[in-house]
Amino acid sequence: MQTEAALILMLKKTLMYLDCNKTITGDEDILMAVKHLREQFPAMKLEEWHLVMHRMKTGQYPVRFERLKLPEICAIFQQYEGERAERREGLWNEVKKIAPKVLSDHEVMKMYEANKQRMDEKKKAAAEEPEIERVKTDERGRWQHIPYPNSPEDEVQS
Repeated sequence: MQTEAALILMLKKTLMYLDCNKTITGDEDILMAVKHLREQFPAMKLEEWHLVMHRMKTGQYPVRFERLKLPEICAIFQQYEGERAERREGLWNEVKKIAPKVLSDHEVMKMYEANKQRMDEKKKAAAEEPEIERVKTDERGRWQHIPYPNSPEDEVQS
């Protein structure tokens, strides 16, 4: 419900900001528009809705003929989806360029054995290290070998 309210509010503020002559004005029409957009673009995240609305306000998706009704808003969302797909494909191609080669089962087992041997060596080294002797403390947890001239006991006795 909160997401739905946020989407309704975003669309309404954007429509008010753009102040087109022919636009969605009624609350019922805005509710219907949000419902339709959510059905048509179910994978779009809240942040992406915000980005589309911001781009509409800044003129990156220009409004033509002072008209901003549901078909025009759908076209803007489709344009954004196309841009998003191009960006994601470009990023995926970059990832594929630097992706490591596929390892064989033999190589994986060799890496597993080497890692296991390293871990066993670390455990063995940790077991051989001598235990650290704790410093003696008084009942309040303070070190006994350090004098505390301003302790609360001294102030009470004064």
